[in-house]
Amino acid sequence: MTRSHARIAALAAIPLLALAWLATSVVRIRRELSVPVSLHDVAYAGSRSCIGCHPVHYRTWHATFHRTMTQEATEGAVLGDFDNATLDYEGVRSRFLRDADGTYAIETIGTDGAPQHFAIARTVGSRRVQQYLTKTGDHYVRLPLAWNVDEKRWFHLNAGFLDPDGTPFHQHSALWDANCIFCHNVKANPSFDRDTRRFDSKVAELGVACEACHGPGARHVEANGSPLRRYLLHYGGRRDPTILSPLELPKERQVQLCGHCHGQRLPNPRTRIAEFMKSGDPYTAGDDLGRYTTPIDINTKIPGIDASLRFWKDGTPRLTAYEYQGLRMSADYQKGSLTCISCHTAHGGDPRGMIAPAMRGSAACVRCHEAIGRNIGAHTRHAPNGSGSDCYACHMPKIVYGLLDVHPTHRIQRPDPSRAWRHEMPEACTLCHTNRTAGWAARSMSSRFGTPLPVLPNGTEFNVAENVRQLLSGDVVQRSVAVMALGGDSSYDDNANDRLWAVPLLLITMDDNYASVRHFAYRALRALIARADPSVVAGALSLPRFDPQAPPEARREVIAAWDAWWRALDKHRIAHPGDAVPLDAAFQPRRDLIEPLRAKQNDRMIAIGE
Repeated sequence: MTRSHARIAALAAIPLLALAWLATSVVRIRRELSVPVSLHDVAYAGSRSCIGCHPVHYRTWHATFHRTMTQEATEGAVLGDFDNATLDYEGVRSRFLRDADGTYAIETIGTDGAPQHFAIARTVGSRRVQQYLTKTGDHYVRLPLAWNVDEKRWFHLNAGFLDPDGTPFHQHSALWDANCIFCHNVKANPSFDRDTRRFDSKVAELGVACEACHGPGARHVEANGSPLRRYLLHYGGRRDPTILSPLELPKERQVQLCGHCHGQRLPNPRTRIAEFMKSGDPYTAGDDLGRYTTPIDINTKIPGIDASLRFWKDGTPRLTAYEYQGLRMSADYQKGSLTCISCHTAHGGDPRGMIAPAMRGSAACVRCHEAIGRNIGAHTRHAPNGSGSDCYACHMPKIVYGLLDVHPTHRIQRPDPSRAWRHEMPEACTLCHTNRTAGWAARSMSSRFGTPLPVLPNGTEFNVAENVRQLLSGDVVQRSVAVMALGGDSSYDDNANDRLWAVPLLLITMDDNYASVRHFAYRALRALIARADPSVVAGALSLPRFDPQAPPEARREVIAAWDAWWRALDKHRIAHPGDAVPLDAAFQPRRDLIEPLRAKQNDRMIAIGE
């Protein structure tokens, strides 16, 4: 063969070799795709490694508050006013400033009561509240002063947590490395040495990032450096075993993925806490969470803490961070296909709640309950477009306390007015019909729906409108839920002026001995004023601002100004709420009815556990 013939033969062989290589590669990749991968053996790559192939998913996640759950205290991360702002609380003046090098700092008292300068190292949160961490030796400490993002003001955490006046200043100075680290980051490891009592904390990534839900991605990134592999995945309809898609998980594992952080839990067995502290959280996305932890419930025993107070007496969670427990108690989950991602999404919708706008209304429910959706009024016996036909208001009422807010329960149940006296808890009907008794609600439901009438409660206190009864005589969570209902969106009355009857009761509540309740009361007052006809509430905007953590004499001075305004107000365009509300004909509180109820208030301590 001549040299030219050999060259031609070699060139002719190249396509054949390329085809052989391609065929071999396809077989190899297909074989690889059929082999399960243990993500426990894979390293974490970090969210930035996802941008190249998943720019839209990265961008939509990046817009969420998950991303900013924990951050280094940089210019773009810090939301609080550190321009030499001050906060006076319990006789202590705290100052928020920038040091000469541009870093952030808080000057306040230390745990020994002496003034101290705390350099801010990290931030926690960015939606409602931003908290601040200082580093002391080997560990991070959450300081008890925080920034209210919505109201743009500093406050003390005793007003965010459920603490009465007089609670120690550093009650909520917390060790981040042993607590917050586990839910506010990816793959937490405190690396606690029991012998030296020192931490060497590590996380795969600060904040709640991609690999918290999709599992560690180093192998996924490496494997998909091959364009051929990506092509086969995209066009071959194959699943990639090197990464996890929550959509592909069984129902139970889907909710566990969220419940890992949105469902407070204890190590299983409890002695395993030493492993968590030394080697880190063993849970990896997709695991069976029950292998490692047990959810806290009303029967959980924790030394030194009454965990039952975190639940209503029927077992329904009444604090946030128990959404997992609530969902698991719901028939829609137990007997149906409902999971967290039936409504929530990490990649779209409103970052405030990670939920699409349509999922905030009845459309979220009638996707599965189609027959109800065809005639909502027939199902609710209420006007189809009114609050009485709001699926959430009836089946997921706002009865859960969270830091600076009250949230919908994630235990989906049918309305039942008897819960008010059987379980001493708020119930959906009188959270809307705030001027009615629980007995009225029970009789009305029996009449409208043909259900048996329960045995009604005894006691003159139940002659008072149920929401008002719980506002005046309940514990701190009951009072918080009740006061927020008075100013909330759902109401039996579309006339915003008529809802102003709650003002004198809110003024009483603004003198509560819990700053958190005082905060809600003033917030509800402002909401009622904002909705009302300006001509009906003339002069309200000129009244002094109320600070729920100001000294008692300063607070009462503001309350007195509001009370004087209310007494002088022309109320002829405001309808009286009826005999069940303890107000006289002039819309003044009936102390003979109110004081006996307030005397029954239960100020038991309820440890949130955050």
